[in-house]
Amino acid sequence: MQKALLAGWVLMALAIPALSQERQPRRDLILECMACHGDDGIAKDKEVPHLAGQNYEYLLKQLHDFQKGRRPHKEMRVMSRLMTEFELQEIADFYARLPRDPKP
Repeated sequence: MQKALLAGWVLMALAIPALSQERQPRRDLILECMACHGDDGIAKDKEVPHLAGQNYEYLLKQLHDFQKGRRPHKEMRVMSRLMTEFELQEIADFYARLPRDPKP
């Protein structure tokens, strides 16, 4: 019984770093987004939407719509078509957590 409990604790201890890593967005994935949407989620081009502080569910829906072709945009379709659900969620979460009005 004690060995089983000890093994369970060891497995949980090993899983905690993996879980915390999962919550951090992949920097390379976000860098691709930043090229158009800005480092702080505020786009420099007036034709590109600001993403900082947007609602998570809204962002995720838009990403799904680009991915499925329901929202036409060539670049976004290409960028999103091979992304996993987790990657789409990471992007939506990253931009939803940014302040809407970044400090100068």
